[in-house]
Amino acid sequence: MRWDVREGMRVFTADGTRLGTVVGCGEESFAIEGGLLRVKGFTARYGDVVDVRDADVHLGLTRDEVSPSEGAGGGPPESVLSSSFATPAELVVPLAHEEAHPRVVVHETGQVRIHKVVRTEVRQFSVPVRREELLVERVSEQAVAAEGAPVAAASAQPVLEGLVPFEAGTFVIPLREERVEFTKTVHVWQEVAVSRYTAEELQKVHATVRKETAEVEERGEVLHDGPVDGLHS
Repeated sequence: MRWDVREGMRVFTADGTRLGTVVGCGEESFAIEGGLLRVKGFTARYGDVVDVRDADVHLGLTRDEVSPSEGAGGGPPESVLSSSFATPAELVVPLAHEEAHPRVVVHETGQVRIHKVVRTEVRQFSVPVRREELLVERVSEQAVAAEGAPVAAASAQPVLEGLVPFEAGTFVIPLREERVEFTKTVHVWQEVAVSRYTAEELQKVHATVRKETAEVEERGEVLHDGPVDGLHS
């Protein structure tokens, strides 16, 4: 399996994800570099290889199980674009940026509750009422004759029934009075109308987005046409 792995072959993990390209073969392991600029380095052993087909090397490990190369993570790694001398070379570096798309979401901001409360109040009325009272007078036969009224007038008054001379008796005379009674009726004295309307206002919102830019650093004597400004916009 060791002699089947060569530089330039593509390396895939157990789940079919491309890990990178073989850049060096050692005695027991081989180096892998991945990414657009080959800035990610990994190290795999020949024993981790499960299949080699054409120019593809398939590992029995997932991406998380592959060991990173020594020195990875100590800072942004550098990658050298290799090309033959005096041969034009072109490298395309895509720069990505994020865009924010606002959308309106409805949220409940509050509630209004209306309770109907029954209150009791006392109202006063002045209503005239009548009442019967008993007046007892003793009138003698001589007093009636003295006023000039005939004696028969005394006997003209109504006589209680059941009255027998020389017998004791009890008579009940009912006395009545008027009392005030109330009849209540329900009437609508007020109405409360509740309306809900929609008010529209303009709100200014902001979002934080990321944008990639390229920085060009010159080392040594580098010849180019014109300045390299404008790459930060």
